[in-house]
Amino acid sequence: MLPIDTGTVISILNLNSDDRIIVTFEKHSPKAVLILKRFSDEGVWRNLQECRAEEDVQYSFMFAYSYYLLVSAVEFLNLKTLGEGIIKSTGIDEQSTELLTGTEIKTFKKNLEIQALELISEYLNQAGYDRLKELKTGKSKINQTGIKIAVI
Repeated sequence: MLPIDTGTVISILNLNSDDRIIVTFEKHSPKAVLILKRFSDEGVWRNLQECRAEEDVQYSFMFAYSYYLLVSAVEFLNLKTLGEGIIKSTGIDEQSTELLTGTEIKTFKKNLEIQALELISEYLNQAGYDRLKELKTGKSKINQTGIKIAVI
């Protein structure tokens, strides 16, 4: 089932069917699959790959895959020169444009990842739950347990 075709992803994300976007998504597709596999329950993942998963599960993973694909590729889609990139706003005369900053891209990616993990929240393994909690609270599991070092 995964990866789904790039045309479907572009349609889900409401993007233009630009050759640069298509090529970038196709190159980043394996990364999105690996991320979903790492965070998903093994049994659900196996059923999904064998096309035995229920339709709701398939749709959940289809949207989560699309979001993760954008998370993986957004910085590369924004890497342009001479003022090209992801446009945040345009001026009245369309001569001035404002592009997303690095911080805004990080926030955008974080929000997309939260949406992706929430879509498949009932199918997450412990690593997936930990990642979702980390994204929402800003604390990793390492920070929560605390490590104390003593010098003797």
